[in-house]
Amino acid sequence: MLRVAIIGCGKIADQHVLAMQRIPNCKLVAVCDRELLMAEQLAERFGVDGCFGDARELLETAKPDVVHITTPPQSHFALGRQCLEFGSHVYVEKPFTVTAKEAAALIQLAEERHLKVTAGHNLQFTPEMLKMRRLIGEGFLGGKPVHLESYFSYDLGDSGYVGAFLGNPKHWVHQLPGQLFHNILSHGLAKLVEFLDDDVTEIIAITHQSPLLQKSPGLQVMDELRVVLRDITGTTAFFCFTTQIKPSLNQLRIFGPRNSLTVNHISGTVTREEAGSFKSYLTFFLPPLLAAREQLGGAFSNMTAFLGRRLYQDFGMKELIERFYNSIRTGGPPPIPYREIILTARIMDEIFAQIYPGRERVAITDQTKKQTADYADVADSTLISDLRPPSSVL
Repeated sequence: MLRVAIIGCGKIADQHVLAMQRIPNCKLVAVCDRELLMAEQLAERFGVDGCFGDARELLETAKPDVVHITTPPQSHFALGRQCLEFGSHVYVEKPFTVTAKEAAALIQLAEERHLKVTAGHNLQFTPEMLKMRRLIGEGFLGGKPVHLESYFSYDLGDSGYVGAFLGNPKHWVHQLPGQLFHNILSHGLAKLVEFLDDDVTEIIAITHQSPLLQKSPGLQVMDELRVVLRDITGTTAFFCFTTQIKPSLNQLRIFGPRNSLTVNHISGTVTREEAGSFKSYLTFFLPPLLAAREQLGGAFSNMTAFLGRRLYQDFGMKELIERFYNSIRTGGPPPIPYREIILTARIMDEIFAQIYPGRERVAITDQTKKQTADYADVADSTLISDLRPPSSVL
């Protein structure tokens, strides 16, 4: 039975607990938040015995096998390091850390302690993403992807989260190098990184404000982003983050040398697009019919899964957490390869350096490119000691 703890008792923590409740042989034994009332409320909602206002006290008292860190990103590295030093495996909500250098150092420490870490890229483990990988594994694309496109929509009408940081210049989101993008981008980028080579040779990012944010002239927060990438093998990718496009988009498109796939997270479907030529006027009839067949097949599959109780909210989070726990029990590889975690962080560093040039620049250099290939050699020998958490850590 794995003993599990959560540090950070905000909104996302509830989703973690609900996912854990679907997983056998694990038990939530303690929760922690600097605002003790938040921890007490979470503990009361889910019947958790251990309740703490200090992370060190939780680790010393509850001795958890696994800790989920669901705090603001600025504290991820310090808390992750602290948990690893106490001998706990660590699940870190996205973004994994604030910089790629921190990501490499945290992974290095985990490997030195023979522990495991993972990042909260739960959209990588939804039913549609699992189906996509199965089709690619069966050779549907006809080879390595030629081009990738990831689209991610975000609703600025979410008054709970968006309203809080737009109305408060001291909100923790404003302190991140990438501001609004920093807390969300990894979901969309992780889908691309899975298929890109470690050596991403070109990254071009452009950004602007939507008309809604332009109404607040003093607000220097961007909410529209387009990124073009190319790796050393010639594979290209496009990423679009938007608060304007309607209907909302949350898609991954993978173009292969023979066929292509579209993963739609909103409808939970995967549609196949097969190459083929049709004679005469059949070109106008058969392709739409084949596309309709794909959509109907997706709807039927989802209905069957729902009736069989295999389709539910936060499936991806439950799947990721369960795979992480199984990797701990069996000693197998973590569900998200470490090279993907670091490469995602590297690309984010470069995007933010381009779109917010006045903020601290963390550009991709020849040295940081080596993080993905050999992350154990990346961190400076003094990095971990230099970034020790303050005594007032959560």
